[in-house]
Amino acid sequence: MHRLFHLKNRTDARGALLCGVALVLASCSGAPAQVNGAETGDVGAGISAPNSSTATSILNAGVMTTMGGSDGTGLKLLFDPLYDDHFGSLEQLPPNLIEAIISGRPPYDGVDAVFVSHAHGDHFSPSQLSRMMASQPQLRLIAPDQGIDRLREDANWQASFESRVTGITLENGEAVQGIEIPGAEGAVIEAFRTPHAGWPDRHAAVHNISYRVTAASGKGGTSRVMHLGDADPAAEHFTALSKFLSAKRSGLAMLPFWFYREDNVNQIIDQTLNAKAPVAIHVPAETPEFLENGELPFFDSVGETLEIPETQ
Repeated sequence: MHRLFHLKNRTDARGALLCGVALVLASCSGAPAQVNGAETGDVGAGISAPNSSTATSILNAGVMTTMGGSDGTGLKLLFDPLYDDHFGSLEQLPPNLIEAIISGRPPYDGVDAVFVSHAHGDHFSPSQLSRMMASQPQLRLIAPDQGIDRLREDANWQASFESRVTGITLENGEAVQGIEIPGAEGAVIEAFRTPHAGWPDRHAAVHNISYRVTAASGKGGTSRVMHLGDADPAAEHFTALSKFLSAKRSGLAMLPFWFYREDNVNQIIDQTLNAKAPVAIHVPAETPEFLENGELPFFDSVGETLEIPETQ
């Protein structure tokens, strides 16, 4: 059994209200958030978000965002939700959670699109994503071409999926705008590439794609989220993207946890990435002490939820 959500009753440095939402809880409340996690047969059953835009943790770098409320009319997206490898340090996806995501069982029903940051096994599962595409005929998939190539080699891949897939190839420091999801009118989807953590000694050839998505908030305003995959935090990587990033302020930046090790992390969030609030993802099963003792929020259990601050 996972412990109680550390997000409960916390407010981050930029004022984003954080509230733990348990897998058996109907809504945010003052009650302790009991986690009904990997041991049960109903992973994800009963999650309900308040009528606003929210980000909810899956595991590892996996996040579900609902932009525009929880009444079924909003935009529901999954980022890096399925993966094959945990490399001995990350949480494994329990089989019932995998099946809930693949089949679209609540709260993972009505997903508009899945985003894959890069084709490493702790962010990506060709076989599981192929099964998900087969199970949910409305689903769109946006991923680096490196990942799409691997998907096409999977035994579960079908030629009919091609019309629902968007592949991305970018050089480091490049961005692309105007990615479309049919049926998600009004949503603005953008992507950019920066080096994978460890560059240039490790993973230099890996296309790590970050996504920025804008949609209605459900309160008459705008929600904008950013998911950075396994981005390296060095400032030099974002120099060529400064105009792109400064043009639109994100409400929430979902960052790999090592960004919080940087001495200037607040500057990175506020100025480099141009985001109101952060949440750290990709947290190891043994939560690092600097996260536990820090002031900034992070996801490390299934179902943790926070509200996405509105932006312009």
